[in-house]
Formats: sequence, C-alpha cells, structure tokens
Amino acid sequence: MTNNPVDEVDAEQFSQVSRKSLSDAIVQQIVDLISTNALKPGDRLPPERTLCKTLGVGRTSLREALKPLLTMGILEGRGSAGTFVAEGGQFLEKTLEWGLKFDPKQVEDIIETRMMLETHAAYWAAIRATPEDLSDMDQSLAVMRNSLNDVAVFRDADVKFHVQIAQATQNSILISLVNMMRQYFVSWIQERLSANPIGPTELAEISLIEHQAILDKIIERDGDGARNAMAAHIGTASTDLRAHMRDTDTDK
Repeated sequence: MTNNPVDEVDAEQFSQVSRKSLSDAIVQQIVDLISTNALKPGDRLPPERTLCKTLGVGRTSLREALKPLLTMGILEGRGSAGTFVAEGGQFLEKTLEWGLKFDPKQVEDIIETRMMLETHAAYWAAIRATPEDLSDMDQSLAVMRNSLNDVAVFRDADVKFHVQIAQATQNSILISLVNMMRQYFVSWIQERLSANPIGPTELAEISLIEHQAILDKIIERDGDGARNAMAAHIGTASTDLRAHMRDTDTDK
C-alpha cells in the first residue's frame, strides 16, 4: 500500500519565544497559527529538532507545550510519522477555547464585537420579531430553565437564544455576522459557567434572569429596553470572564 505524500509546515512560520512562560508562549503561537489558518487540519508540524531550533527552546519546553494541545485534541501524534494538526468537528471549538484561555486581547475584541452586534440585534428584534420568532426564543428559555444543572445543555440553549435574536431582526447580514461568532459564544459560555467561583447552577440562574429580561423587552416591542437589557447581560458576562482570566494568570 502506498502512502499519500504529506505536506509539512514550513518552520519559518514559527519564531523564537521569550524565556518567560515558555510553554504558554509556544502554545499561544501554535493556537494563533491555527486560528489564522496558517496551520490547517492535517498539516504536519516540523520535526522536533527543527522546531526547537526555530523557537529557540529545548526539547523539554517544547514537549511540555505540546502535551496539553495533544491532550485536548488540537494536535495529534502519529508515532514515527510526526505531530499533526488534528482533523475533526471539535477542532475549531478547541482552538477558540484555548484562544480565550491565553489571549486577553482576543477576549476584549470578542466582548467589544458582541456589545456592538448583539445590542443592536436586540433592538431590531424588538421591532421586527414575528410570532414564530418569539415562540422560538421562549422555547430556548424553557430549555435553559429546565437545564440549570446541565452546563452543556444550558450552554447550547443559551447560544441558540442569541442566534434566534439575530434571526428575528430579519437582517441577513447581521444574521450571518452573529452566526460567524457562534463558536466564540460556545467557548465564552463554557468558560464562564465551568470556572466561576459561585458555581455553574447559581450562575445559570442569574443568566436565565438576564435572558428573560431581554425577551420581555422584545415581546413588549421596546427596542431601547431590549438593547439596554442585552448590554447589561453582556456587561455582566464580560466582568465574569475578565475575572476568570485574571485568576488564571495569578495561578500561573
């Protein structure tokens, strides 16, 4: 049986890292290359010796950095064939999750983008939502209400609710933009619910109240009220996420 040739990533895409937090710096560099599509699913990383030389680190530091990426399934070891960027449905989700863990600038960009997009989406949803839109949003809140102790189910219904608000604007461009952000929402909500010190159930209850306030204003056709309710929700969630990142940095 003949093996198909495999393209290997050019080591020149990597650059030397500083001695401070070597593993984190290597992880962030790999995540950035994946996020920008410089590294694609199925690509083979350069040999260990080449990577060490390019990054300016020893084998121990490199292996320490690659270990969590291999564990999470972002990278895949194939024995003597080398280390590859993993393929599969969880690839993007895991990449974005690590981006939230390691890149404060990306977190601030996401917060800013959500505030711009979703507050306006809530406003126009209040003006344009059809009875079917309102029913869909209400059903998502019902799922959230019944899954306060199930992070995964609550998270998925939470994301669905935000997408449904965008759909209720009847604006195809805004719907596309919010859908592009969808995976960021998944990682954001997962991080917030699973890492908050007050506990996922208590936090889910707070989140449910905030979502209900948004829907109430949309049902009332109160555009300004819906926009303000969404801004308040994103503000609370942003504060929680920033606090979690500060705690993560302190633990390093």
